[in-house]
Amino acid sequence: MENRELVMFWLAGDHRLAIQKGLTPAILASELKKKGYQDGLIKDFLNDFARDLKNDH
Repeated sequence: MENRELVMFWLAGDHRLAIQKGLTPAILASELKKKGYQDGLIKDFLNDFARDLKNDH
């Protein structure tokens, strides 16, 4: 699955599926930066990512 597809799952709210398919914080940040997201919003998404990982275990 392509990185942009993983991010689309994430943005659509299916965080668990995106992570299971291989989304990493680095991929998320890189793809969001390419899409023009501001650093503050990317940081918020990365915090959400970390929270999802913690809640999964």
